Amino acid sequence: MGIQTARGWTARLISLMVVAGVVWPGNAARAQQGVAGDNPVVSSPNKTPPPDDEGLKQAPKVRVTTTLVNAPVTVLDSSGNYIFDLQEGDFSVLDNGEPQRIQSFGLEQQPLAAVIVVETNETVGQLLGEVHPLGSIFSSLLLGPSGEAAVVTYGNGVQDALDFTSDSDELETTLRELKPFGHSAHLNDALAQALSLLEKRPKGERRVIVAFSDGMDLGSQTSKEDVVRRATNDEVTIYGLGFKPARELWEQQPKAPPPDPLDTNIARPLPPNTAPTPSASGQVYQTPIPIVPIILASGEMIRSAMTKTLLEFYAGYTGGVYYSRWSKKNLQDDLNRIASEIHSQYELAYVPDTLNQLGFHRIQIQVRRPGVRVRTRAGYFNQGPNQ
Repeated sequence: MGIQTARGWTARLISLMVVAGVVWPGNAARAQQGVAGDNPVVSSPNKTPPPDDEGLKQAPKVRVTTTLVNAPVTVLDSSGNYIFDLQEGDFSVLDNGEPQRIQSFGLEQQPLAAVIVVETNETVGQLLGEVHPLGSIFSSLLLGPSGEAAVVTYGNGVQDALDFTSDSDELETTLRELKPFGHSAHLNDALAQALSLLEKRPKGERRVIVAFSDGMDLGSQTSKEDVVRRATNDEVTIYGLGFKPARELWEQQPKAPPPDPLDTNIARPLPPNTAPTPSASGQVYQTPIPIVPIILASGEMIRSAMTKTLLEFYAGYTGGVYYSRWSKKNLQDDLNRIASEIHSQYELAYVPDTLNQLGFHRIQIQVRRPGVRVRTRAGYFNQGPNQ
């Protein structure tokens, strides 16, 4: 009876210790330190549980994008002289007819990135001698101390004759060694290649193309619409210096304005049995090029559909100018004018509040001074946030 009674009391004592939460030293160490394969026991009833990291990781991210539109502006008086004394308050900007707030303004020039495009087929081969000595003018007057230029040539195809460089000797040598080849005139393809080169340049540079050409296209795979859309969206200004053995070709007036500039694109004609109506371009290519007023080198304002050559059309649409000359002296003088214009432009920039409107956005710059002529690029194409 004594042994059984002792065993009974021992069993009751062990049960009470377990109920009271008392553990043996070995189990206590195990509870505090954990054992491989076991989950650690943590006792912190008065602490707030940590936040749910997974919930934080899944929180939506908000990305804000700002579209800054740059518009180099040339302002001339009635005699064709550049005007330099205008202030920001003298300008107003319209985007699709809506007034915009100017974000930046100045006459300070950005570093220049220029692509020189030269037609080198047999048709204009005898006139390449006019281009050969122009390297020094490009280096000293156009590029300045921080600018760079590349050279693209075209005839039957397109070639990169010189990558971007600030070396004046290298540029002069490249232009002097140009030789005629082929009979086609892939102007659009050459401009597309020039745009591709400029698209790789650092942001913040002023981008221009100076093209020596008869202004026509024959055999390109690139359409007129592609050139205009890329040039306007890349904020590239195209300048043209024309040469052609047959001067009378330049003096021929079009019999009637074409219904839409894109419908006359010989590089990308409309499909067979498609009438060249004002809506044909939009139906086939989705993004028609609107007809806009442009200012010619003479100061005359015409509709873009009335231009005589593709190069004149591109120059007017992008805010540049096209000169058609046939003597060496005039070619050099006109290149001097282009250099002077680029370094005399006002730089305006704004963030449009009209981006809910898709398609072509017309840019209009107005100056509060009577008797002046204002030239800038016609606009840009807005295809939405995924363009």
